[in-house]
Amino acid sequence: MAKLLAAEGANVVVSARGPEGVERLVGELRTTYASHVVGVAGDVCEAATTSALVEAASKLSLTGGPDIVVNNAGSDAGHLPIDRLGDGDWESAYRANVVSAVRLATAALPHMRRQGWGRIVNVSSYTARVPEPFCAPYAAAKAALVNVTRNLSRSYAAEGVLSNCVLPGLTETEGVIAGFEQVSAATGRATRDLLERMVERAPIDVGRMGTATEVAAVIVFLVSEPASWITGVALPVDGGTIRSAP
Repeated sequence: MAKLLAAEGANVVVSARGPEGVERLVGELRTTYASHVVGVAGDVCEAATTSALVEAASKLSLTGGPDIVVNNAGSDAGHLPIDRLGDGDWESAYRANVVSAVRLATAALPHMRRQGWGRIVNVSSYTARVPEPFCAPYAAAKAALVNVTRNLSRSYAAEGVLSNCVLPGLTETEGVIAGFEQVSAATGRATRDLLERMVERAPIDVGRMGTATEVAAVIVFLVSEPASWITGVALPVDGGTIRSAP
């Protein structure tokens, strides 16, 4: 996402918990694109990280604040059957996937509302509509994020602040691969077998996993001016995994 946005000329603030990864990405973006790029290492579950992100965006922005917010925090999906989960699993999933997104979005709202223009994109998951047995807290939190997105849209779209949500399907990312490895370790089943079983439960029409670039391209469109009459949607980007009506 950061690469595609920078390629479009956006000034970008990127964040992750690992400072090494943040520094590596910032260096790559600065070398490749003309956009200004700043990195903030921190956990978005912490209010201090939210403040640091908004401050960095305010200094970098030509308009004095964040114009676009993409909530794409990565978190452990749990990878246990629902009867083996405790309160902490549910609470941490909600903090990482819902509370952090609400905090960052609402922190950016004052600037967006003042200028009458803003874009918020929340990255949910196809599991918000097709829950998987080994990620119940994650799926429930992602479903809540869809609701939050609609709430933001109904509250602020008339002021020019548009909020949308994407529901990626099974996408080849570091987090997905790590998740399969965790389930494999917990169950003793081969990673390939787990993937085949998941695809049996939620078949993908196009017959393959998605890529991060395919999801990112949709997000770049949603924050663009041509998408100015799209708000409050939960858009599957899943190769045809979700078959039921919205």
